[in-house]
Amino acid sequence: MKKADIVSDHVPVLLSEFSSLLPEVSGVWIDGTFGYGGYSRGLLNSGATKVIAIDMDPDVLSCANDFEKKWPQKFKILAGNFCYMNELVSNLGLKSVSGVILDVGISSMQVDYPSRGFSFKHDGPLDMRMSKKGASAKDLINKAKESLISEVLLKYGEERYAKVIAKRIVETRKEYPIDSTHKLASLIEKVLGTNQQHKIHPATRSFQAIRMAINNELPNLIGGLASANELLEIGGLLAVITFHSLEDRIVKRFFNLQTKSNNALDEIKRIGGNSEPIFKKVNKRPITPNLQEISKNPRARSAKLRIVRKMKDQCIDVEPGSLGLPNISTSLREFQCE
Repeated sequence: MKKADIVSDHVPVLLSEFSSLLPEVSGVWIDGTFGYGGYSRGLLNSGATKVIAIDMDPDVLSCANDFEKKWPQKFKILAGNFCYMNELVSNLGLKSVSGVILDVGISSMQVDYPSRGFSFKHDGPLDMRMSKKGASAKDLINKAKESLISEVLLKYGEERYAKVIAKRIVETRKEYPIDSTHKLASLIEKVLGTNQQHKIHPATRSFQAIRMAINNELPNLIGGLASANELLEIGGLLAVITFHSLEDRIVKRFFNLQTKSNNALDEIKRIGGNSEPIFKKVNKRPITPNLQEISKNPRARSAKLRIVRKMKDQCIDVEPGSLGLPNISTSLREFQCE
């Protein structure tokens, strides 16, 4: 199947649920994670006046160019990271928007092509850079200290065998470079073994952790949430789809603080916030995919959608640690892509 066919057929996770909650949209929306453009297309078809898409992956440009040809007055693609959406959008002369949607984590476009090095299902270079610039996963695995590798696997992947895996990685790289996805996945599989009762591959948590670490995903998510709040007009909507427990924890805690949920009152008092809500939750509980969607797209199994509406032009300044951001050695910066 050609990339153009994949793009035209692509339906992002939880799009139908999002559309059911918000059957009609209006105004200017930001799609902070363009990818194959599924949410941008959905917003344009649902009534958005304009969609400004953002993506740091240079491979999305060909798809985005097709959108600009189809909707020349209603669609604009910007290269960059959604955590800087304020700066990116201000260059267009916009001071506020009606909605922001973030489909965080890895995109189908990145997983589907072995040359990007995100997936262990097909062999490819150990890369994992969303921006294709700067340090890669290969650099982290082959150059970082054992203690840093262990810390990344434990804190970003919640991998309880992090120390054992890190030790084997350091021992193995003395013999030969670990420069492909299959080499790393095979190494981890040998360390952990295979258990048919487990639903995921033994290397899943480690690959997630390495990807999240080198792309600085969790700090960028916090920056994106703060930037979205600053850009949204009163009554504007912020929708976030997460796939990882750490991502969802950050979004949940951020929304709880901004909506003044009961379980956040102590935190609000601690940081000196007031009791008036900044956001109102559109859905009280996170929306998850149904069995039919999971059967069509197994990657959707862990997805959660949370939506809030902005009620007040204010934001509580919170410490990243209070949102659940793991505290990791500053030496990781050397191994993060641009």
